[in-house]
This record gives sequence, C-alpha cells and structure tokens, in this order.
Amino acid sequence: MRRTWDMGDPPPPEEVTGVRDYTGNGEYDTEDSSHWSRTPSGWKGYKNGGKVYLDWEELTRRWGPLTEERR
Repeated sequence: MRRTWDMGDPPPPEEVTGVRDYTGNGEYDTEDSSHWSRTPSGWKGYKNGGKVYLDWEELTRRWGPLTEERR
C-alpha cells in the first residue's frame, strides 16, 4: 500500500526518496513532471519548464496530495 501525505502532514520518513503529486502524468521530463525527489535542502521537481526546489510545507500546499513513489 502506498502512503499519501497532504497539507499539515509531517514529512515522510527518510527512506522515502521520492513522491508524486496529484498531476500524475507519470513522466520524468524536465518540463513538467509529477515526480519530486528528496534532496538535502528540500524537494526537487520540474514544473513549467524549469527546476523547482520546495520545502515540505510548500510542496504539500502547492502540489498535494503526494503519494509515495516506488520504482
């Protein structure tokens, strides 16, 4: 079962290295992707043609709910 987080939820445990946002396009492109990777300084994704870094609170506010990603 995949875990899901939304606004107000604490960040996922450290073993979760990636999440997907509600747009769910499933693509890993550099234009607009639903994938977010955990980095030492927050979460990295690609939206509107560029790389975006967000902290957990901003990520859930803008793009939640977020679902655990499994590759």
